[in-house]
Amino acid sequence: MADDNDGAESVLAGGWLSPRTLLHKTTKFVLNAAHGKTRSLIPTSDIGTVAETGVVDWIEDVEDDDIAAGMGEEVEQTIMVPERDVLMGRWSECAVASGEGRSPTPPGMMRLSRSVPPRRRTAYNKDPQQRVGAMEPKRRAQRGRTVFTMLPVRVVGRIMEFLPVDTMLLVANICRIVRRAVYLHGPNAQGMAGDQAYTSVGLHMWRVRVQQMGWRMWRERQRGRERRLRVQAPQSHVVLLEHICGVKDEAGILELLTTEPDLVFKALYDNMIGDYAAFSTMIGCVPRVVLNANGAAAVAERLDQLLWFARGRFTCSSDVTNMRLVSAADRFEAEYQAQFKHAFMQGDCERMQGCARVLEHIRNGRSCIRILVDAHPLFSSAPPAPYADVLASTECVTDAHTFGAVLSELDNLIAEHARVVHAGLPSQVLRQSALYCFVQDLFDAKRSGVALRALQNMYAHLRSMPVAGQDASGEQQRRDVVPDEATKDIVYLSTVASIVSLLLEAADKWSHMEPVSLPRGLGRRCVFSAFEDVIDEYVQLERRVIERAYEGELSQWTLKVRNDSMRDTALESNASHKDESLRLVNFRLRQQQMEEYKDRVLLLVQDKLQISMDTETAGDGTRRRRRSSASQKEMPRRTVVGDVLGHAPVSIDLCLNMVLTNRDTIDRLAVFASAPQDMRLRDQAQDAIESVFCVLLRGIGNHVRPAYARVVAELKDLEHSVMATMQTDQSALAQLEQQTRSSFIRAELRFFELIHLCDLCVQILEIYFKSFMTAFIDEHDFLNTCNQERKALERAVDDSVAVGMDCVIEIIMRQTQHIVDTQMSADYSPDSNVSLTLTPTVACTRAVQFLGESTVILQSMTGHRQMRTVFLGEIGVRLFYVLLEHIKRFRITEPGGFQLIADLNLYYDWAAEHVDPETLRYFTALKDLANCFILAPRDLRGFLQDQYSRRTFDGVMRSEEVYDVVACRSDYRNIRTQVEGHCDFM
Repeated sequence: MADDNDGAESVLAGGWLSPRTLLHKTTKFVLNAAHGKTRSLIPTSDIGTVAETGVVDWIEDVEDDDIAAGMGEEVEQTIMVPERDVLMGRWSECAVASGEGRSPTPPGMMRLSRSVPPRRRTAYNKDPQQRVGAMEPKRRAQRGRTVFTMLPVRVVGRIMEFLPVDTMLLVANICRIVRRAVYLHGPNAQGMAGDQAYTSVGLHMWRVRVQQMGWRMWRERQRGRERRLRVQAPQSHVVLLEHICGVKDEAGILELLTTEPDLVFKALYDNMIGDYAAFSTMIGCVPRVVLNANGAAAVAERLDQLLWFARGRFTCSSDVTNMRLVSAADRFEAEYQAQFKHAFMQGDCERMQGCARVLEHIRNGRSCIRILVDAHPLFSSAPPAPYADVLASTECVTDAHTFGAVLSELDNLIAEHARVVHAGLPSQVLRQSALYCFVQDLFDAKRSGVALRALQNMYAHLRSMPVAGQDASGEQQRRDVVPDEATKDIVYLSTVASIVSLLLEAADKWSHMEPVSLPRGLGRRCVFSAFEDVIDEYVQLERRVIERAYEGELSQWTLKVRNDSMRDTALESNASHKDESLRLVNFRLRQQQMEEYKDRVLLLVQDKLQISMDTETAGDGTRRRRRSSASQKEMPRRTVVGDVLGHAPVSIDLCLNMVLTNRDTIDRLAVFASAPQDMRLRDQAQDAIESVFCVLLRGIGNHVRPAYARVVAELKDLEHSVMATMQTDQSALAQLEQQTRSSFIRAELRFFELIHLCDLCVQILEIYFKSFMTAFIDEHDFLNTCNQERKALERAVDDSVAVGMDCVIEIIMRQTQHIVDTQMSADYSPDSNVSLTLTPTVACTRAVQFLGESTVILQSMTGHRQMRTVFLGEIGVRLFYVLLEHIKRFRITEPGGFQLIADLNLYYDWAAEHVDPETLRYFTALKDLANCFILAPRDLRGFLQDQYSRRTFDGVMRSEEVYDVVACRSDYRNIRTQVEGHCDFM
């Protein structure tokens, strides 16, 4: 090994150090880092031992030369142990150390000294063949000494990736720290092969070595699935690997590179290192060992393999060798390139194919492909007449129709070039590559492509169209004038999207062209590459246009609502309330009209979006939908479905037109979203689609939230009006109560109709999302911005409904409280000469009648059974507490107890018809408790014990509340001792 190092040490190229110097410096760096001499290590503890850290705590003032000095004698180590352990004989082999020059010994501790064998270190002194051990540490009396661990294994692996291969293997085999980082079974695992021999860092080190030869590994993103690992190798290396290992497909190569990358690298390295090293002594010519291959094609393939191999720079003399290899490959390629060009000029197709068979094996045949493309008359400085006419036609492109004429000329040029490459190139792969290169130049800005030039002229024309009222020439004013800036932007966006659709259709046509076809993916890549310069401005303009359209729609609606509100206020001040009382009998009819209206709107949504409720899925899992409106000439029309209400709080027409406008915008952006996955243009289009959909959600929210705010504000005003009514003089109470009742019915009706309309808006959005947006957005991705905006809109609607519900319930209960407060004290404490009728009192009858009217509105206008149940349950619970407080206001006699039971039976009948069983328990317990007013005093205690034993009041009333009700008996002061004496339940 010394001879090899000495021979290689004389070769210094490109800044590479000799193996000896590099090995010495790398080993020295690793040892210094492991012993805490670099600042990149993290201290583990202030008190560390050799067994804990695996390294000796070297002192900071150790000189670099001391590391390379071999000192094999034993080392005297001073330790500090508990004194009781020494007395028990555990440290009998150690001697008591002197305390001179050391820090004071703590109480209860003893300082001992012992001999420790030297720890072997990997280092090289000035003689590289001499293995040396570790030096004896210079011990000093230091307090708070810090012990460092070894370098992180990822750092060690990263260092190894930049070493030449021979030096890397040398360091990995002789350096203990590197062996621990690379080998799976520790420092003694030598002579092992395969994935069992290496750690994850070691396997990654070999994968990096393979990737340095031009191999590519990446994780491919797949929508809705886990990322798939992919590998791509140079074609010449795939052929070589098939010859060596028998691996043909990508799956086999990926499996090898995942589990045994060291075997892949060693197979390729052993096969090519000999031929590669031969170029280090040859200048400007191919070595004989390479020329011994069977034919010129085999020589070209071997040169291509070596060119990829040279990228790894695996030797110290790689710079010189690579320069000579590239020079020889260029001379070899130039010779056959000149022959191919000469044959092409003479029209000798057979000779062209012969030269191309050689050139296709080196650098993928780019030289012969470029000759065919550059020789095309279209790219010359002075093209002949037919091609000059094509270039001239690009100056007249103003819209999709004129661009279609240019596109037909381009189709003819591509078909013509396909016939040329079919005649001059031997393999189908090479022909497709040549055709792809030609089409790419048509859309390339660097080559002033014809298609790109036509697009640029069209952009300039569309952005300079005059708006009505601006100065313009006569012809231009008659043909190209647009009414406003919004229409101008829409024309530009629609035209660009239409042209993209035309080009994509042309790309599909090129994939079926004869005699040479262009793969569909390559053709679409060429098309989209022409729009990468304008996509930023395009997506920004799309969002700006739709935001401006939504702002205009919402501002017009706000103005309409304000005018309607002023007109309704003027009409209400002069109108009688007779008609309002008649609306109570039409609630169910109105609910039926609302349901019919919702069905009609949903059918119209299906027709406009061209979908069905049972949306069929295509074979590829995507939803079937109409063709993009970008390719249609008609502008989107407004949809009018009308309103079932006179003055609807929200406009379904507005919401539906916002959805249709959003659909047209996304259809235009979806054209760009079909680009290949690795193109930036696709990601921008995808982000723009999500952003535009979020604009729709926020627009619907900005339309719905103010409507709820207006209704809730009206309900809160009514809530205060009810409070004012309760404090009004009795003379004007009846009229004011009737006005408040009518206003509340009108506001309640408007609130429940708003719930229906908002629910319809949410349904429209859900249909639109399920039918169109799931092609671009994963509905189960809760981190997606669109899904978060959907949830935010749903929460906003639910919160608004909850606030409005609370206001409605509060108004109902305050009005009920106001009616119940009219209860006369004589009702529950009648005179002895008054006969009992045992019918509900007037206040109870009025209260139940009012609750019945409110319940009719609720049941007829609330379509959701769950919401209706919750709403009525809340009313029932609040009514229970109103009645509980109402009872406590009276002193109830025995006859009044019978009257109270009659009233509670009526309340119970209302609750049994409308509330759920859980809420009905409240009224059952209250009705049972009312029997305490008709019982004899001696039976009252037993009655209460029986009720508690049956758990009648569990979860309904506290013991204090039960006591307060019983205390309402008029004779309770006289019988109090009979009820409360030795009471264990009250």
